[in-house]
Amino acid sequence: MDAPLFDFNYGLPDVQLKAEFPIKIVHEDAEGTAAGAGDLLLGVKWRFLNNEQSQLQLGIYPQLLLPTGDHGRGLGEGRPAFVLPLVAQKNWEKWTLYGNVGFWWQTAAETRNYFYVGTVLEREINARLMLGAELFGNSPKERGGRSDVAFNLGGTWKLSKHVNLLFAGGRDIVGDTNAMVYIGLQLLTK
Repeated sequence: MDAPLFDFNYGLPDVQLKAEFPIKIVHEDAEGTAAGAGDLLLGVKWRFLNNEQSQLQLGIYPQLLLPTGDHGRGLGEGRPAFVLPLVAQKNWEKWTLYGNVGFWWQTAAETRNYFYVGTVLEREINARLMLGAELFGNSPKERGGRSDVAFNLGGTWKLSKHVNLLFAGGRDIVGDTNAMVYIGLQLLTK
């Protein structure tokens, strides 16, 4: 579990810079619970198409996972990894459809490279509330593992001009049948 997960983003015209830093909590039956800093994820999202007439946007979002977590305690991968996604977004009226398809290139011994895909459909309910549904999946992430497909329902509730509450919940429908819950606080500077 990543709790909390600090995700810092800075936007420029057609470019977004990202630094993501988790505090990981790992429980293994034989070794008990370990907690501490996880691996650092750095990324640059570049929007190379922004067609205002059709409300279509396309971009790439390469990211680098730096092995800053303590691998011996299960808090990190121990080796770098790379994420290479293509992202798309389409808006119309109060609806937004976005998605991505990508590839995780892993270098840690216990892991394997994998593909992933996801899509989200959101609707603005009013000036303060947006709700959506997400469907996503991936090829096997570990040697001997299996593919996963999952869904989430969630949204964004504007608490003030500079603070949003982010929430989602769902579960796997193929693969491990785990429930997932996400609650986040988004702080905006502009």
